[in-house]
Amino acid sequence: MASTVRLGVIGAGANLQHQDGQHAPTMQATTTQQPLIHLKKSTGAHVKVLVLGATGFIGQRLVTRLRDSGWATPVLAGRRAPAARTDGLVFRQVDTLDAASLRQALGDIDAVVNCVAGHGDAIGRGAQLLVEAALQTSRPRIVHMSSMAVYGNQEGCLNEDSPLDPAASWYAQAKCEAEEHMKVYAAAGHPLVMLRPGCVYGPGSDMWVEQMARLVAAGRLGDLGESGEGWSNLVHVDDVCAAVLLSLQYASRSPDASPVPAPVFNLTGDDSPRWNRYFVDLALALGAGAAPRISPLRLKLDARLGTLFIRVLQRLARAAGKSGRGLPVALSPSFLRLWQQQLRIDGQRARSVLGFAPRPYAQGLAESAQWARSEGIGTARAPG
Repeated sequence: MASTVRLGVIGAGANLQHQDGQHAPTMQATTTQQPLIHLKKSTGAHVKVLVLGATGFIGQRLVTRLRDSGWATPVLAGRRAPAARTDGLVFRQVDTLDAASLRQALGDIDAVVNCVAGHGDAIGRGAQLLVEAALQTSRPRIVHMSSMAVYGNQEGCLNEDSPLDPAASWYAQAKCEAEEHMKVYAAAGHPLVMLRPGCVYGPGSDMWVEQMARLVAAGRLGDLGESGEGWSNLVHVDDVCAAVLLSLQYASRSPDASPVPAPVFNLTGDDSPRWNRYFVDLALALGAGAAPRISPLRLKLDARLGTLFIRVLQRLARAAGKSGRGLPVALSPSFLRLWQQQLRIDGQRARSVLGFAPRPYAQGLAESAQWARSEGIGTARAPG
């Protein structure tokens, strides 16, 4: 049996923007690709990849892609063991806010994918502890999952060298902090790739498929007029996973072998639509009929008064020991800001450097709707 070369997976991508507002140097044409897959070809070994956040939306899909790659052996990592079968894959209980736990998990790992989500400390402090543990142990290749949230409230077409906006929200701040910690690892000469996906949808997506499908089916979402003319920056979860595999096989080196800034890549679909089109298309794909026109006043009342009422019901459900899953979706005011934000992230670098090739929007929409229908999500419009 072939031996195993070890890789680890933990979270989501970073960028090259410094806190002082200066841009990190852009990757130059003189860098060369050194695919990690060559380890398998030359030694017959598989790469062992530790996936932190393996039970999350992206992590679960990524584990499957790694297992089926023919060259990687995923190792699942998280605070709680997966509820579903892992088909014989190894699970390691890891607290990403505990340095000793991380060091123990990384001791025999060749690569890590950081897909950790959650509160601010889990994202920012967790990234710092991961870098420290990696430097103290096997110095694995790291693929870090960040987010387009690092661009905050800015508008226009932004690429990887655009300024960041950590003040936009706690989430943007945590993602920016994580990226800064990750750059320390690259500066020490170790392989790191950071990914900044847009809004990740597809089968299994709670936020951008399930919640949106339920809102559409209830007649609470549709054509929002100017309130929905922002760019969605949708990217399919399986395309994000494909970008991770490409990143695991990519290494950037300068001609004199000195450290270079970690590559950072935006991830978005080539034909990702505006939000209005997505909501209207999703309604039709679900069989919910033509989506209604939602007035700005109705939308604001739903986001303020409706959300307040739903939050109360959620607290009562938790107090009664219930999940509250059957309650209406709360229309967060943050959704309203996003849906009208004229921000379009530029994904050209990932396509030209990594060979990233996202699926067409129509295909991703059909796959998302098919999954939702199979789960009984958004298949009947509420009366009234």
